[in-house]
Amino acid sequence: MFTRVTIIGLGLIGGSIGLALKEARAAKQVVGYDLGRGVSERAYKISAIDQAYVSLVDAVKEAELVILATPVGAIHELLQAIAPVLAPGTVVTDVSSTKMQVISWAEEFLPTAVSFVGGHPMAGKEVSGVEVADANLFKNCIYCLTPTARTHSAAISKVASLIEVLGAQLRFLEPAEHDGLVAGVSHLPFLIATTLMNTVGEDSTWSDASVLASSGFRDATRLAAGNPEMYRDICLTNSSAIVRWLDTYVSNLSTLRDQIAMHKKDLNEVFAESQRLRQQWQRSYDQKD
Repeated sequence: MFTRVTIIGLGLIGGSIGLALKEARAAKQVVGYDLGRGVSERAYKISAIDQAYVSLVDAVKEAELVILATPVGAIHELLQAIAPVLAPGTVVTDVSSTKMQVISWAEEFLPTAVSFVGGHPMAGKEVSGVEVADANLFKNCIYCLTPTARTHSAAISKVASLIEVLGAQLRFLEPAEHDGLVAGVSHLPFLIATTLMNTVGEDSTWSDASVLASSGFRDATRLAAGNPEMYRDICLTNSSAIVRWLDTYVSNLSTLRDQIAMHKKDLNEVFAESQRLRQQWQRSYDQKD
């Protein structure tokens, strides 16, 4: 059992971690801090935390485990702010979608007596906020850990224990490998959904077309409802990997455009291959549940 867990950032992910810890009675005390007006109080009301703090320094004092559940752009300043007051032996982890930049900041700002373990749960919703937090959000999802040569084994074990409480499946990845993979399967889909929504929604025909848009359009643009600040920070901290995937996607889309323009009869082969790959992945995904 954890003694004192501090969650900084009480949105969907932070709130859900708090609920899961409380439901499993895996911590003697779960405390929280959030800059958003009234967010900490709402987290307390839904029992995601035992105590809300208005001072970041007070929130992390004597913490055994500190979880950074904010947009990645905020972590740079957070690490600098908490570093001087963290007790020796404290473990700090995060839930950010990008890892190399966050780990670089952690290694720069945290004292050697404090361990950092990069983490990223592959879970979420298109909506945000502690109001939609769910103790079961992480059940059977992949939870990535990205330790480095400087990460202490005891700290890895502590965060692995958290993942076990959440009901997630632990997967170890190198930080660079993680960032490259999620750029394709997480960040690129958001950018595609965003571009599709903007392309159609900003067209002069949208008022009429929107009446015709149905479940296919809804599903294809679902990620465009995501938190703009979060995705801005993701793009700024993982730009190289994202641009590589975008270049490949734009090239494939351009090829498809030319095939359509030239009335190529082998279009069905392109669509059949996509169908095969999608069905293959869906079967593998369903087996995890």
